[in-house]
Formats: sequence, structure tokens, C-alpha cells
Amino acid sequence: MYIYEDVGFRPIEIDDLEILRKLHNDMSTLLQLGDIELFSSEQQVVWWKSLINDNVTRRYSIVEVALNKVIGILRVQNISFTNRNCEVGLDILPSYRGKGFGVKSYKMILEYLFLHFNMHMVYLKVGDFNEKAGTLYERIGFVKSGRFKEFLFRDGKYWDYNIYTLLRRDYLKDANMVRRKVI
Repeated sequence: MYIYEDVGFRPIEIDDLEILRKLHNDMSTLLQLGDIELFSSEQQVVWWKSLINDNVTRRYSIVEVALNKVIGILRVQNISFTNRNCEVGLDILPSYRGKGFGVKSYKMILEYLFLHFNMHMVYLKVGDFNEKAGTLYERIGFVKSGRFKEFLFRDGKYWDYNIYTLLRRDYLKDANMVRRKVI
């Protein structure tokens, strides 16, 4: 398990699937995602098995280290090893939201991607309707870099999908992000 303070991530295990499926299908999570398809238990297993052969996608369980309890899912997708960039995202169980686990989880995956996985740029996308998330991403160091106009359909209307990026050099400049030096 990769650990950052009191949170960690590890590959998704079969025992994690039901809690992650419920998180995905929870309305407060589902409507924030690009794809709002609900999943059955059987579909969840098929999805999990499909990750084995996917060279551009990684999914991890986010774990509260002290209790060894799954509290969310971490997405690293659209990985380009040629261009050294990827997209990230995460979802935290509703009962763990607002407790700093999202910020720590983003700091953790950024540390991993920039300092160990050799990424040059990391990006994420968020709908205009989710201003709280945009504020969080900017606080972490992401910069709003562009948008897909009227990309998402939610609540009967189309919303822009904002693109936020963070370059490795900017990550390394921010002393609040880097907690240790690479050997």
C-alpha cells in the first residue's frame, strides 16, 4: 500500500467491489461523473476484471490506514507514457467527506505520479455545476486550463466541463505539496 499520512491506496481487491459499487451508484457521486450509468454487482465484477488488460487505466481503493478501511476510489486514466500525462479523479464515501481525505488523497496520488511514476502533467475535469470541487482543485495547485463547452447534461441542461492541469515543475515549486525529497 502507498501511504500518505493517514490515508493510502492499493489495488482494488474483490472484497472492495461492493462498497465501491455502492459509492459509484450513490446519487451524490454518480451525478458528478462523466458517465452516469448505474452498475449491478455482476457488472462491477466484469468491470474489475477488465482492468487487468487495460494499459492506460489504473483504479485503486483509497484506504483509511489506521482502520484498514476502504473509504473511496482513486482513478488514474488516459495514461500517456509517450507524453507523460494522465487524468486523475477520486470519489470518497459520503460518510468520510468533509474530513480532509479528498485533499490528502489528491496530494498522495500527485506525489506518486510526479515523484515515482514520472508524469510531466496531470489533469482532471469537473462540471461547471460543481464549484466546490473547482475551488478544491485550485487550492491543491491545479490551474483551470480550458473547457469542453456544454459537454455534460445534468438537471435538464448542458454544462461546461472544465479542465484543470498541474505540471510537475509547478508541483515541485509548492512546498505544501512535496512532503519529502526523492532519493
